[in-house]
Amino acid sequence: MSFALTNIYVPSYEDDKACRALSLSSSDIFLQSLPPAERTKYEAPEKVQALHRLMSDKLGFKMVPTGHASGANGSMAAVPETEKEALRQKYHIPKGKGVLSFLGTRLAYDSCTNPEDFPFLAKGNEPYLGKVAYGIDLDGRNGKNDFRGPNGEQGVDNELIRATGCNFATRDYGTPKVADEVITSIGSPTLVEITDVDDPLNDDDVTVHVYASASPLEVSGSGKGLGWASLDVDPDPRFQTQVKGRIRNGELSTEPFDLRVRLREQIVDSYREVRKAQIRATIKAGESIEGGIYGYHTLASIEEGYHQSTQVGANLTRMSCPALIKSVRSHADAFPDPKSGRNTAISSALRFRGIPAFLIKPAQKVAQGSQQ
Repeated sequence: MSFALTNIYVPSYEDDKACRALSLSSSDIFLQSLPPAERTKYEAPEKVQALHRLMSDKLGFKMVPTGHASGANGSMAAVPETEKEALRQKYHIPKGKGVLSFLGTRLAYDSCTNPEDFPFLAKGNEPYLGKVAYGIDLDGRNGKNDFRGPNGEQGVDNELIRATGCNFATRDYGTPKVADEVITSIGSPTLVEITDVDDPLNDDDVTVHVYASASPLEVSGSGKGLGWASLDVDPDPRFQTQVKGRIRNGELSTEPFDLRVRLREQIVDSYREVRKAQIRATIKAGESIEGGIYGYHTLASIEEGYHQSTQVGANLTRMSCPALIKSVRSHADAFPDPKSGRNTAISSALRFRGIPAFLIKPAQKVAQGSQQ
C-alpha cells in the first residue's frame, strides 16, 4: 500500500480561550517602536506594505540575487562559500551572515535568517494556555503540565504547540477542518509505503517506508490531489527510512524511529527531523491514509525552516522569527546536548493526510530502462 501525503502540518485544537491574544509579528513589534507620529502614519492596514519596506530599510534587511538558478525540480541551488562571501562584501551584509533562500537564487539577511542580530524582535510571543492538544504520551508519564487529547487521552506531550500555538499561522492554518482540505506538499510530497501486508485490516508485522518524492504532486482539475499518480522516489538516503509496524482494525502504528522528511515548498528547501517518531494513522486501502507523526522535533530543523522562510515569509504569515525561536528553545524538553545541557528537541505532533500513489524507485527505473 503506497500513499503520497498531500499535507503535513502542526495541528491546532479549536479553543477560543487558549490564547490571551495572538502573538505579535515582527512588523507589529517594529511599529510599536516607532515615534508616535510615525506610528500613526503606518498603523493603518492599507499601509502594511509601506511598513514592511520601512522596517527593511531601517533594520538593514537584505535580499540579493546569487546569480544562480534553482536546482532540479525546484531544489536548492549550490552556491560556493566564496561566492556568498563576495555577495556579503558587495551588499554590506555582515561577514558570515545571511542564508541562501528562494531555492538558492537569493542571499537573505533579516530577522529570520539571523534572529540573534535583532533581539528587540524576540518578544510578544503568547504561550498556548489551552488544556487540550493533539499528540500522544511520548514519555510514559502523565505529568501535571501534560495536555489532554481531543478524545480525552491523558499525558499528551506537545510542547511545540505550547511554544507556537498562539502564532497567527498556527491558529489560522492549523485547524484540521481547514488544513485537511488544503494541499501543502506539492513540491516534494512525503511518500509512505507499507509492505509485508498479509491483511490490510489486521497484521501484526508490517514494514513502513518513508521517502521524499522527486516528483511534484499531481493535482486534478478541481485542485485536489490526484490519486494513483506515479511518483519517483528521491534517491537521497537522508530522506529514506523504514520501521516495523502493525495494523489493527485498519489502524497503523509504528515502533519509535528517527525520521527526516523533506520540506520543499515555494521558496523553501528544508526538512523536518523528528527523533523517536511514531506514526499512527487510519488506513483505507486504495482510498486514503490519515493520521499523525508524534515525537521530538529537533530544534535544528525547526530553525532551519524559519531561516529559509526569510522576512518575506514572516510578513506573509504574521510571525516574528526571533520570538518564535526563543519560545521553542525555552520549551524544548528532550535530547539534552552533552556539553551545554540544553535540550535540542521539543515534543510535538504533526498531522497528515494522503492519497494512494504508485511509487517508482530508482532501481526499478534502471531495470525498466535496461529491459526496454
